[in-house]
Amino acid sequence: MKAILLHHAGGDKYAFKNVQQNLLPEIESWAIELPGRSDRFAEKLLTTLEQAVEDVYQQIEAKLTEDYCIIGNSMGSILAFLLVHQLKNQHKKLPTHIFLASRLSPDAYKNEPNIIHISSDDFWKVVQQYDGVPEALLAHQELKAFYEPILRSDFELLQRYNESFQHIEKINQPASILFGNKDVRNVDLEKMQSWRPFFENDIEIKAFDGGHFFLYENPDVIAYIKQTVGIGK
Repeated sequence: MKAILLHHAGGDKYAFKNVQQNLLPEIESWAIELPGRSDRFAEKLLTTLEQAVEDVYQQIEAKLTEDYCIIGNSMGSILAFLLVHQLKNQHKKLPTHIFLASRLSPDAYKNEPNIIHISSDDFWKVVQQYDGVPEALLAHQELKAFYEPILRSDFELLQRYNESFQHIEKINQPASILFGNKDVRNVDLEKMQSWRPFFENDIEIKAFDGGHFFLYENPDVIAYIKQTVGIGK
């Protein structure tokens, strides 16, 4: 069994370091990252979610030779959902299960406040609502200046998608919708029900202890993933 890991807005593949270690030895994984960060820092940042999905697709499509699952966190969740549609349209091997964490359904963000062209101070206030931003980063102006273009790019491509979203076909892959029970400013059990109409079959919606980035921090999530794909205790 393999796992494809898709990171949050502003993140990179190293966000999944602990997850990858804990998935072993039963599950090997590929932590995918988008251009403009980490090992791909020299590449141009993307401007649309469609470009991001295509970038991920190009990285993985030749590797799908055995059973695999997809795990997405926050922005990575919508990437995962759209990636499954692209894989289906291209007649590629589909995941046995998808795990979508810390994000509401594609139609849930149409009325979010505009973040394009807002001031740096206002932008960082938006970022802070997702918690998990280290205080050391917020207090370090040079680090903030370094990360802000990456974060802005990701937030803006999400906003453009949210504003243009109208309809997308349901998918029939088994899925789990996961959220942190302390991520109260962004998600809760009732809000996560909005994912149900996007799937042909019933999906499991499950809370874990933690905030917006619980997926990276809570080992119970890894045990759940292994059990769900049929290799855990």
